[in-house]
Amino acid sequence: MSVITLIYSSRHTRATMTTIQPFEATDLFKLSDVNLDILTENFPLEFYFEYLILWPELFFKSVELTSTDEHRNISGYMMAKTEGKGPLWHSHITAVTVAPTFRRISLASMLCRSLEAITDSRPHEVNFIDLFVKCNNSLAIKLYEKLGYSVYRRVVGYYNSSGDGYPATLNSTNDDKDAFDMRKAMQRDQNRSVRADGRKHKCYPHDVRF
Repeated sequence: MSVITLIYSSRHTRATMTTIQPFEATDLFKLSDVNLDILTENFPLEFYFEYLILWPELFFKSVELTSTDEHRNISGYMMAKTEGKGPLWHSHITAVTVAPTFRRISLASMLCRSLEAITDSRPHEVNFIDLFVKCNNSLAIKLYEKLGYSVYRRVVGYYNSSGDGYPATLNSTNDDKDAFDMRKAMQRDQNRSVRADGRKHKCYPHDVRF
């Protein structure tokens, strides 16, 4: 993948250069600033390794290099995959996160746009990109909407970790346990993956199959 560079300054750093680079296995030992954040989900090591093996080009990081030294910090990363067949062939964002120190400088947008550029081209040429976000995570939802994503459906009980199973009916919604399936259609999709009334469409987690 090509290297994307962004130069900026903030109260936390002096002149700082951001580059997008492939994620490496040893980077898993350098993610404390990113993964210890309460908003970031942590996975077992084998989960990260699976993505590195199967979708290495869709697992990449943003790296910071200041003008005063050569110390490189991982400021965020994107972990995605491709799945589905035919019209449902798409890229799924499993995780995209930025360290608290480097937020509000458009790094998350940079990571998302980098994934779009990669998967909209050969050999992937996906029809759309999707992700799941908690229904009460208004900040993330606004970010994704700004990037062109829209709600395709509500997945009831997607984040239910209590072990008591799915809600009895699709009307038993809970913004803290439900997820919005948000999608961004590529041009070849011809807007088949876009719904103007997506928030009204509901399904169970086991209905999410590709």
